[in-house]
Amino acid sequence: MRTSLRALLSVVMLVGFYVFAFGLVVALCAFGFQAGTDRDGNGTLTFRPFVVGGAIVLLAALVAALGKVLTARPASPTGIRLTPERAPQLWTLVQELAARAETRPPDEIRLVAEANAGVSEDSRLLGLVPGWRTLVIGMPLLRSYTVDQLRAVLAHEMGHYSGRHTATARLAHRGRMVVVETVQHTTDGLLRAVLSGYARLYVGVEQGVSRQLEFEADRAAVASAGREAMVSALRETRVVGTAWDAYLERHLLPAYDRGHLPEDVFGGFDAFLAECRAELTGRSVEVAPAEPAWWESHPPIGARIAALRFVPDVSVRADGRPATVLVPELAAASRQLQAGVFDRAGIRLLPWDQLTPTLADQAARGLAHPLFQAATRLTGRAHAGLDLLLDLFAADRYADLARALAPDAGGEDGLRELTAAFEGAVEAAAVESGAAAWRHSWSGPPELLTRAGEPLPLDELVELAADPLTVPAARERLAVLGIRVSAEPASPAPA
Repeated sequence: MRTSLRALLSVVMLVGFYVFAFGLVVALCAFGFQAGTDRDGNGTLTFRPFVVGGAIVLLAALVAALGKVLTARPASPTGIRLTPERAPQLWTLVQELAARAETRPPDEIRLVAEANAGVSEDSRLLGLVPGWRTLVIGMPLLRSYTVDQLRAVLAHEMGHYSGRHTATARLAHRGRMVVVETVQHTTDGLLRAVLSGYARLYVGVEQGVSRQLEFEADRAAVASAGREAMVSALRETRVVGTAWDAYLERHLLPAYDRGHLPEDVFGGFDAFLAECRAELTGRSVEVAPAEPAWWESHPPIGARIAALRFVPDVSVRADGRPATVLVPELAAASRQLQAGVFDRAGIRLLPWDQLTPTLADQAARGLAHPLFQAATRLTGRAHAGLDLLLDLFAADRYADLARALAPDAGGEDGLRELTAAFEGAVEAAAVESGAAAWRHSWSGPPELLTRAGEPLPLDELVELAADPLTVPAARERLAVLGIRVSAEPASPAPA
């Protein structure tokens, strides 16, 4: 089915969505007056309000949902605004690409803390009346793109604004959001279930329109930036998207959740991507779905790259400079964006070489602290250190200590908790004694290295401490490593 026919059918189905919804109410109401009534011998109708009452409830839910959609205001803009004075070269490029696409340029450009780029328009009447246009560029992408790649992506976005996308297609795409939002705002369970089925049908029809718009925007990008630049940009977008998610999950959010942030969030991402690019490139292909979810409006990147092979190429002068040259004082913009997105009251900023050791030491002390408390309860001593733990191990009181540490855990679970807590105790003691220090790593968890630069032999120490007969050997090994067993450990710092 051609895109124009699909778009027209989508518009018809958009109208049909509300006809269908209100038709349900009318049908239910009619059912209440007819099937829910009895005739006496004189032909008088005996009204039963239960079914009609249900119809009124459904009508109220539908009107409330539709009202929320129609009266909803656009979300407040996110990120930081780049004015023409702040980024003149970037604005010149965007305006040039808009002119090529024969469309009005955006009214504002914003940098956001996402691995994405996109355009939006605060239009009215479901997109038929134009409004304020916003172009957003993800800081992670900006810091990894070349000028060529950024040009291609911006040309793609201007293609969405251009006249190549008919009003009918734009209305069909806009209707997709209206239908989905109406379902999301419907609180009545029965009505929501029925409308969800219609919404899936609508999205299935409109899906071809949305994805065709992406292919058309890709062709517009090739016409302005060349095929090689667009293919390269798509591949880089996939890698950076995977990298940004991994960076947040592995490094940034664990620190943020514990009240810390690196001094340079985006500089850290640059270092992470540079060191782990090979791994992330392979992973980005592996995690890419062969087929997108039914609600996803974009085709798979692989399919878009394949389609570009059939698009006529153009000759464009190459510009392999980093895209960051288009935004002077990018460091200041990065700090401003970081402050607006991540900073909060009480957050502690540290450089990575201090942040990782701080968090790793907190984690070790957090594991060890309950174990030391359990040891003091068992022995009645006021303070506990590795020496007290080793005394309990030498007396074969592992089970007693495990129960005191984790009363609800038994058998192997209790042993695992005891082992993990003892490992934390050894790590904390090694750092406190100056025998070892944590080292940051982008590719894996932090490493605890001895003064000789070798990994702390934690497994060996745990094995020696796990048998009363070898506890003396554990003490000797700790002494050789320079780890004081009699030192009173500091309490874990608050997160």
